[in-house]
Amino acid sequence: MRYHKATPICKVEADFIADTSLSSLNENVVICHGEQWYDVRGMTEKELDDFLADLLRARLEELRAGAVVPH
Repeated sequence: MRYHKATPICKVEADFIADTSLSSLNENVVICHGEQWYDVRGMTEKELDDFLADLLRARLEELRAGAVVPH
């Protein structure tokens, strides 16, 4: 996966950022993918779209390889 500006964080940090954040370069401040949370305040809409596409591609490859089972 390409380098992205999203910062992996824990759920507690995500809750705090969501409750207190006043600015973001896009409409989102945090996202959750699977069980991982990310701080995306510093990403533009295009960067966020690219990041989400990469996350979904990686998940699809894991599913195809049988590394994970969808639930």
